[in-house]
Amino acid sequence: MARRFHPERVEYDIRIAHPDPRQAEAGATLWTTAAVDAVTPMPINDLGALKDYALALVGRLQNFAEHNAASLGAAPSPAIRHDLYRKVRAMVREKGGTALAEVYADGRVALPPELDPDLRGRLTGLVNVGLPMVLRDVDQGGYEKALESLVKARSVVNSMLQAVLNMAVSGPEPVSRDKLAAALRVQPSDLEYWYAGRAT
Repeated sequence: MARRFHPERVEYDIRIAHPDPRQAEAGATLWTTAAVDAVTPMPINDLGALKDYALALVGRLQNFAEHNAASLGAAPSPAIRHDLYRKVRAMVREKGGTALAEVYADGRVALPPELDPDLRGRLTGLVNVGLPMVLRDVDQGGYEKALESLVKARSVVNSMLQAVLNMAVSGPEPVSRDKLAAALRVQPSDLEYWYAGRAT
């Protein structure tokens, strides 16, 4: 039997520099929630309907991005608008915080059984290029450069952990909290931090 989805809120997030100056200098970023809309709970019967629901949020998310730009005094040129659209997202969540959909202002939507194409590309680049370059830097004594690269790699891995966790709890047959906690080597009560995207 297909899983039914019950959206309860939409969180509007902005990508910001990591609060740790060293990680920020290495390019690490975090999502922070700037606004939340409560939505009337209504059952969504399948992934197709969930995608339609998520796509209907794109226009509102674009308005959110442009409103933030206006508050900073930025002119809505096409280049600025494109950059802004990549720095905001909407997260559709159920009551317990489980992510149902990740929506971007440029029209991209990631659903529970899907992985964001950008994240998939970042992980592939990390495996094929990033980590081998770290090994080369270590072999050549470039420890500082290796450490900088590893900080960037950690942010990609954290993003992947969050994405896979969201998929695990939102799939047609959700993985139990105990199994997820065991896989992450944390207590089940600690999972709320992971659900909220606070993995460190």
